[in-house]
Amino acid sequence: MTLYRFLNRFVCFTLAAVLVSGCGFKLRGAMDIPESARLVTLVLKSGTSLPFEQALKRTLRQQDITLQAAAPYQLAITQVLENRRSITLDSDANVDEYELLLLVKFEVLNGKGESISGPLVARTERIYDYNANAATASYSLEKEIREEMWGSIAERIVRQYVAQTR
Repeated sequence: MTLYRFLNRFVCFTLAAVLVSGCGFKLRGAMDIPESARLVTLVLKSGTSLPFEQALKRTLRQQDITLQAAAPYQLAITQVLENRRSITLDSDANVDEYELLLLVKFEVLNGKGESISGPLVARTERIYDYNANAATASYSLEKEIREEMWGSIAERIVRQYVAQTR
């Protein structure tokens, strides 16, 4: 009886895997990268935020894009802007909400250093509640939100890079 159950589960699992792969299902974030775009030189502006740099390199690695000094394409980050401003105040003039803005300007260059994309921009904004009575928790929340936003911007940059190299 146990052998029958095992075989039944195995057949069901195999059938489900074949059906899911046959319908074109891909994990979220997986991109079809052309072979010519699998090597890239990353040119970062001096003073680039370390969390952004780490998020971009991680996203490139996840998409099997290798960083190399002499690659057919260059991804040049020309400007990185971070901004935080207060949005709403309570009756005592304390901040209730903050807005975070992250903006990255970049270009895709060919091996000769000529722009093939023109200037591109990736931007994201988020508003979050701030509680002055729990400042440590609010700081941790802001840090977590920033990390998510850097990851989101990195994915957008990689998607635009791939689109420009097709």
